[in-house]
Amino acid sequence: MDQHKPDEPSNSGSSTNRKRSLIAESSSALALAVSFLALSLGAYQARLMNVQTRLMQSQARASVWPYISIGYSISDAGEKPGYTWEINNDGVGPARIESVTLNLDGKPVRSWKEVFHALFGDATVLANYSQIFGKVLPPNTNRPTTIEAVRILSLDQARIFYAAQNRFDMAICYCSVYDDCWIAHRQQPEVQVVDHCDASSVVQFEKQM
Repeated sequence: MDQHKPDEPSNSGSSTNRKRSLIAESSSALALAVSFLALSLGAYQARLMNVQTRLMQSQARASVWPYISIGYSISDAGEKPGYTWEINNDGVGPARIESVTLNLDGKPVRSWKEVFHALFGDATVLANYSQIFGKVLPPNTNRPTTIEAVRILSLDQARIFYAAQNRFDMAICYCSVYDDCWIAHRQQPEVQVVDHCDASSVVQFEKQM
């Protein structure tokens, strides 16, 4: 009599399931790696664009950077004899002058007339002067744009004014077209970077002429 042995369980089904599981896990891992790579690449491109944007903004600001200097000239002869107080823009962009102060012996003055009275008393002063406050001073790159703040025509009075110039301290706060602002002081080559020009808290010089 024949004896029939029961069939042994086949391993082919479980092996197929394991392969499918491995393939699925590998696909998930690959998709995760691709996603991470894409995210990293996007973040890098975003940082690169930010750097390029900041560089372009810096270049744009540098292309219109104003630089105001406050100086003087004195001459006994020539086309402009006398003493001249000069305001120059030696930068490459226009300077919007938003605040002007002038101290004499540490005290603020409001006009050249006050200065003349302090230096010359009641004497008549032969002088020409111009308003600085509120002006937009173009750069000197293409043509002279110097503001002659004051010009003392009398040589005797010019010498007195020259001898007293260290008693003065003029400060001009100005801004660029991008609202970057600085303060320039008389006879100082360095300008001071400020957030903005505060014209309300100081005595303005020659605000109205």
